[in-house]
Amino acid sequence: MGKKPNKGCRLILLFFLLSLILFWSQPRVEAQEREKPVKYLAITGARLIDGTGHAPLEKAVIVIANDRIANCGPQGQVEIPKGAEIIDVKGKTVIPGLIDAHLHFTYPPKEEEFFFINEAISAFRAANFLHQMLLIGVTTVRDVSSFSRVGYEAKKAFNLGLFEGSRPIVTGPGITCTGGHGTEGYRLGIVEEADGAAGFRRAVRQRVKEGADLVKILPPYSREEILAAVEEAHFHEKFITVHSGVYKAQYDFVRWAVEAGADCIEHAYALPEDVIPQMAAKKIYCVPTLSILIKLGNQYKEKGTEWEWKVKKYFECQELFRQLRAAGVRMAVGTDAVGENMASYPHFYFEEVENFVALGASPLEAIVAATRISAEVCAASDRLGTIEKGKIADLVVLAGDPLKDIKQLRTAEIIIQAGRLIPLK
Repeated sequence: MGKKPNKGCRLILLFFLLSLILFWSQPRVEAQEREKPVKYLAITGARLIDGTGHAPLEKAVIVIANDRIANCGPQGQVEIPKGAEIIDVKGKTVIPGLIDAHLHFTYPPKEEEFFFINEAISAFRAANFLHQMLLIGVTTVRDVSSFSRVGYEAKKAFNLGLFEGSRPIVTGPGITCTGGHGTEGYRLGIVEEADGAAGFRRAVRQRVKEGADLVKILPPYSREEILAAVEEAHFHEKFITVHSGVYKAQYDFVRWAVEAGADCIEHAYALPEDVIPQMAAKKIYCVPTLSILIKLGNQYKEKGTEWEWKVKKYFECQELFRQLRAAGVRMAVGTDAVGENMASYPHFYFEEVENFVALGASPLEAIVAATRISAEVCAASDRLGTIEKGKIADLVVLAGDPLKDIKQLRTAEIIIQAGRLIPLK
């Protein structure tokens, strides 16, 4: 009898056979991908506000091929492919999918629930929250500090099509110093505590390793720490955003962040006036979160005179917004309601857009802030934020004209996310 092949030979033979199967099947798989039928959807008769800042286009046609915008332009100049599904929206307005550029979809609705939070319940809450946001036309959200790994996993689940909701752009847990912002009170698991320049660099690298789209830093930190964090994030070609301030009279944190070249400042709060021109010159964004600051100001007003300093700082957001706008700082729309204030979602989003207009922005400016600029602070403007050829097909059809009344943003009748019609009932 001949010798049986030993285990090593059998493994080599198995590997060789698998390689052959993969080699010969690859062309067939590629051919199937090429032969995948294109599904066309055409939106006709639209008043198009494309998010770029251009004036609206009447009687526009938008052609969607699978999940992308294939073409858009005036009626008569855009060919509608044979067999396309056609939706006539005459008399209605089409805008890009809205983006909330500052929220925390993994947080519990009550602060004390951080004692009992776990990844499972946080994930279920996140899926429900994101679904509710999608149903008002917010097709993308920017989650800036999330509990544990839930933000990352929500992004993965969305990409796998496991739930229907707003598209998550995530930072994972924020980064602060030992005992810094995000560690107060009952809060657990939403930030990583790091110390020293090397510690902040390591924490940024950890976020990149885990799959963060962006990096979020919260004060306090030293000048050396924020410089190291910004430098490290930019080494990895990651957008880095920084929480503005936490103390009564300490403004150096924002100054150091701007000096270091951070990409964005979160909140029109504790911003010294002399820093605003520097933000404009360096093209640093701001997400002012006006509505929550005003809401918190009113809530703290009820707590007594010892909180007058904080009330004043909250209400300063309105004047800071005007100064930021006058200086030319690009601002995105974000909400940031946490704890009991999360009960204000999902429609709290519209309050923020309406506050932009109430404080001097035109309706068109506010829509651009809610779409194109919000996509920019998501580091996703290459694929989101405007209705242009090649972009992901996120669109909202409104019953009215938001340029005449910004509250018409609340009248979504059709929502399309990545080329798919979203059921609203």
